[in-house]
Amino acid sequence: MKVVLLIVEAVQSSCVTNVRLTLQTLKEITLIKANLWMFVLLIGLSANANAAGLASAKVSQSNSESTITVEGVVEAVKASQIAAQVTGSITVMSVKAGDHVKAGQLLTRIDARMANQQAISNQAQTSAAQAQLDAASKEYERKRHLFEKQYISQAALERAESDYKTAAAQSKAQLAQAGISNVQSGLHSINAPYAGVVAEVLVDVGDMALPGQVLIKMYDAHALQVVVNVPQSQVAQLKKQANIKVMIGAASLPETTLTTTQFTVLPTADPMSNMVKLRLILPPNLSTITPGMFARAMLPVNAIEGKSQLYIPSKAVIKRSELLAVYVIDAQGHPQLRQVRLGRVQGDNVEVFAGLQLGELVALDPMAAANFK
Repeated sequence: MKVVLLIVEAVQSSCVTNVRLTLQTLKEITLIKANLWMFVLLIGLSANANAAGLASAKVSQSNSESTITVEGVVEAVKASQIAAQVTGSITVMSVKAGDHVKAGQLLTRIDARMANQQAISNQAQTSAAQAQLDAASKEYERKRHLFEKQYISQAALERAESDYKTAAAQSKAQLAQAGISNVQSGLHSINAPYAGVVAEVLVDVGDMALPGQVLIKMYDAHALQVVVNVPQSQVAQLKKQANIKVMIGAASLPETTLTTTQFTVLPTADPMSNMVKLRLILPPNLSTITPGMFARAMLPVNAIEGKSQLYIPSKAVIKRSELLAVYVIDAQGHPQLRQVRLGRVQGDNVEVFAGLQLGELVALDPMAAANFK
């Protein structure tokens, strides 16, 4: 501001000493002086605004029940990958992705001509084996009567009995083989195992199906869950039978925010991330939520006894690569940059592990604090 005043004085002095200035030149100098004073006024207003102070918040403390925010995805409680069990060409595909199907409804059919012919052949062999069994049974009965009258020997009776038992065994084997053929014929028609939604169709008519190859993916849309990862250190602090808030931004109102009390903690942890999976059961019959959607859950936890927690607003934190810092406002109202170590995020706040003390003021706008003079 002093520099600007010196410039104004220099201009005034120049105007006085230079007596040969024209009228037009005097008008231009007057305009310059007016603009310079306007600039001085703006500087003064800016200084007064800075002197008013920065928007700030105190470092707060909590030693009561709190929540942790975790992220995950929506999954179906019941989901299936329907695969072929026989080899053959796809002849019928009666569904497409997104279709709602009933339990037992035909999904696809595989060419069953060879299987049907094999079933007919086995049925004929079964009939032949049954006829041989009937003949062997009658022959054995005749030989038994003749043996009782001592018309034949013991050896002849034993041969007849052996032929009868052999025919009976062959008949059972053929019946079993015919049953296998009938089952294989039925495997060429693939039906829905339950009522649900077709998620994906992986083959078209004319494609070759192989045993174990996935043909269709489907799921039960009436039962959904959210799977999230929770740090091992927080699992023991989870509050039982508490209302868990689940937010799914991609869903339509009123299903964007749901509440559940049912969750299951899986008994194993990931050794790489030290996370434990948690399954949150969602309310039934949701219409706008599908598997794969991003979800965020707020899990109620109990604070560790005897340990207070410090929190600051998340927007006060500056992130530069690996550096986390905030602007702390001192007693004179000047912001000072200070590095901090942070913990979990809780709503709009973040937990502070180190770097701040209870009651200190932090600037809510780091950019304004950096430009504060």
